[in-house]
Amino acid sequence: MANFTMFRSALNVVVRSWIVFSGLGIVAAGCGSTPSTVEVVASGAVALASGQQLPVTIAVDKTNVYWMNLGTNDTTDAKSPAPWTGGQVMRCPIAGCNETPISLASGRVQGPAVREPAAFATDGTSVYWSDGVTAPAILKCTVGGCDNAPEVISDQGAESLAIFQGNIYWTQFAAEVFACPISGCSSGQTMPWSAGNSPCDVGIAVDGSGIYWATMAPDAVLTCALGGCGGAPTALMSSSASVAAVSQVALDANNVYFTDANAEVGMILACRKSGCGSSPNVLASGLNSPMGIATDGLNVYWTETGNYFVNGEAVDGTGLVRKCSVTGCDNTPYNIASGLNGPVGIAVDDTYVYWTESGASVADGKVWMAPK
Repeated sequence: MANFTMFRSALNVVVRSWIVFSGLGIVAAGCGSTPSTVEVVASGAVALASGQQLPVTIAVDKTNVYWMNLGTNDTTDAKSPAPWTGGQVMRCPIAGCNETPISLASGRVQGPAVREPAAFATDGTSVYWSDGVTAPAILKCTVGGCDNAPEVISDQGAESLAIFQGNIYWTQFAAEVFACPISGCSSGQTMPWSAGNSPCDVGIAVDGSGIYWATMAPDAVLTCALGGCGGAPTALMSSSASVAAVSQVALDANNVYFTDANAEVGMILACRKSGCGSSPNVLASGLNSPMGIATDGLNVYWTETGNYFVNGEAVDGTGLVRKCSVTGCDNTPYNIASGLNGPVGIAVDDTYVYWTESGASVADGKVWMAPK
């Protein structure tokens, strides 16, 4: 177990997708361009909420936008390693909420190592997430609220989760994928795959064709049938020397899209659901820590956190929200927004793209929407 703990700590340095760092001295050059310190967002963009305490992930249905605020920690530096307390699960109608979103659940607690975007999803009826320090759990709250008493679905924590046809699927870092009904795991929990402590699971996505998830060390994208695969998933993308930090995944009818979350040399990649071996299609490269990813089948959308945490200090406004056609964009993605302080989670619907901007200090986070 000690070796695995050492590996997990080392992985934080490479991937830079943990929410916090402890004096690592990471310096990113911002892909060779002069960092922007002024927010530049697409015409028609709207800040649905500001003054948020570190919003890190987001989901949308036909009516509302939902997100999670990590809250604050007990150190003088709001972005240094420490348990996060006072977290909130928030809701705002797509039509707007006059910057007064509704808290569905508050007083949430997270441990010091929170993978971002945090495990979070909605099915339009409830919102699902993972939190807890001494007792990690997967929780749900109806979109109308739950009197600050969310229902416990599972007593396990999750790295990432997805909802599909009445079931919840999630990954754990110790190379495990679980599934159970959204009514709760007491009615039957399954483990479609387990490989012990390595490779390590991160993002997950599910549709009618199966379960898809990303692993690290080695970096790969795996798939399993909805009903399970006897512990023997298919590797769609096998380990590739050019892909070093697979993190989050998104699906359309034909492809799996995923992020390589490296600083300065990150990538957005695509792989056919039938597989791509060690040669995924590179849609964009030379990116600065691509993090959240979403697709509508026409374009792929993502966030780049930019120079997010340097020695535990504030961000410097090099974050981006971008898009690229699913068929490619000659490595010249379109900037939807730039000059952001730590954009993390992203979601899309038929008309808009939504993202969280975690902010540069304790309570200056924002939640945005802009025409696609």
